Amino acid sequence: MKFLSTSSSRRKFLLAAAAALSSHSSFAQAPAWPTRTVKLVIGTGPGSQTDTVARLLAPRLAELWGQPVVVENKAGAGGIIGTEYVLTANDGHTLLMASPSMLLAKYTTKSLRFDPLTDLIPVYRVFNAPVVFVTNAKTAQRAKTMAEMVALSKFTPQGIFFGGAGPASFFTVSMAALAKPMGVRYSAVDYNGMGPLTIGLLRDDTQLAMSGYLSVKGQIDAKELHALAVIDGKRLPGLPDVPTLDEAVGYKGFLPISWGGIFAPKGTPAAVVNVIARAFSTAYADEPARKSMEARLSGSGTLVQSSPAQFAKEYAEEAIVWKNTLATLGVVPE
Repeated sequence: MKFLSTSSSRRKFLLAAAAALSSHSSFAQAPAWPTRTVKLVIGTGPGSQTDTVARLLAPRLAELWGQPVVVENKAGAGGIIGTEYVLTANDGHTLLMASPSMLLAKYTTKSLRFDPLTDLIPVYRVFNAPVVFVTNAKTAQRAKTMAEMVALSKFTPQGIFFGGAGPASFFTVSMAALAKPMGVRYSAVDYNGMGPLTIGLLRDDTQLAMSGYLSVKGQIDAKELHALAVIDGKRLPGLPDVPTLDEAVGYKGFLPISWGGIFAPKGTPAAVVNVIARAFSTAYADEPARKSMEARLSGSGTLVQSSPAQFAKEYAEEAIVWKNTLATLGVVPE
């Protein structure tokens, strides 16, 4: 029987131990992050779908990270104010949870002080949320369907009034993309966030709006607002009787979909980006917890498994689609 020398045995033991440690990324790769409170900044006001999802996830993220997670609303300018706040902070613990409005600013806003494609790192696509067209109860007496709304819009030179959340917002730009193919005549009225927009719609200052279902569910349930169509290829589970845009008016073109995603400022270490993304993957891997969160979204959206690489790819592809769509519409930065 052959025995190893003491020094040889020790060397092999140390090599084996090092290999074992390197196989566990939590030991070898994960940085000591976070080291203090994490801020999730939302570029919309309270009550938006992005805000609601962020507040659902914050307790679970705090548990996984071992640090408090605070949701802060920095509404205004279609998400631009919130984005600038995160980029200015750039403290390693302030993250942005954004919607497509932040991306659209690149093509709609002149003298933008940041580039959504280069100054932010896509970390994780958190949820997808099909959008619905809604009107108020008063207007619904004249237009209970999307086809009737299209017809109503042609009665006056200015058309109906459409409520948007700023010239660069996802809803305002999506309406510009959809209106001509649908034959809708409208004038835009922009509000500083979904709260004021919804109030304006309820008061009949505007007759049509687009919204994530969750943001207006209460008003729809109370019959104060009326859902006309879902901007998606299939009906929403929470609104099974509301037709898709294709079913409502035969629209078969581009279908803009809202989403919420986590972004970190440019320069954030890749290891930190991976730690952040892993927390979302871990939270979603708990199926009972994920289904519980989705139930609280009332069938208005879906939590999605993602990764930094996957989200970055989707984000870049969507930027090309929007750039081409807006160029076709003749939209120029203002």
